[in-house]
Amino acid sequence: MAEKLTLGLLCALLLAVVGLYRLDSSAGIPFLSSSPVATVPAYVETIATPAAVALPEIDIDTWFADSDGAEEAVDPYDPTTWGQIAAFVEESRTPGGWAETCALATSATGGDRVEAPLPGALACSDIAAVTEVQQFAAMVLNAQAEVALWIRGVPGHSLGGIQARQGELRLMCTTAVIAREGGPESTYAEACTLALDAGYMNGDGPATFDALAAAYALAAADIAVRDATTDPEPAFYTVASAAESP
Repeated sequence: MAEKLTLGLLCALLLAVVGLYRLDSSAGIPFLSSSPVATVPAYVETIATPAAVALPEIDIDTWFADSDGAEEAVDPYDPTTWGQIAAFVEESRTPGGWAETCALATSATGGDRVEAPLPGALACSDIAAVTEVQQFAAMVLNAQAEVALWIRGVPGHSLGGIQARQGELRLMCTTAVIAREGGPESTYAEACTLALDAGYMNGDGPATFDALAAAYALAAADIAVRDATTDPEPAFYTVASAAESP
């Protein structure tokens, strides 16, 4: 009798082991499998964290040159200038990037924002509400850069690129800027209307370019009034504000 029980237990154990192997082969349980654990493919191991994109050499002093007072003719759509501006704005989309770029603008502007409101709109402010408005100004400038580069036929810049940047502006205008900065009769409502000019859709890129320039000038003038002096570092601005700039 005891021998039969022992034999029965051995058979049961053997069946259990066979069942586990079957489960292992179908479900991929590694602790019973005789096959080695899959290694990470070589091509995956070669993938590393990409290096930070360095801001290219820029010359903010040339960005807002007065063509009327220049000794030589100034191309308002100069790809070099607007390429620098586009790179500057893209770098400024995060709090850390903004701290870097606004410090460069502060250096170019000097201490008095009122004396140079156009570059001053990008210079650091220690007032959080001003820093948030500066995000709008930077987005306007970015859209103007896209229009200029499209007009000059620079590869990678298109009607779709302009529409994408105006889409960002439309979202910021409707969800934050107009309501926060005075409503439909405010300077920012006017700036938003100008920034969303659609002349380029009918082939009139220069009209949209000029409208964006006017929108930026309105924002820059308001920023200079609200914070007349520049600062070495910016105020903190909210995560929500940063998220509005993808």
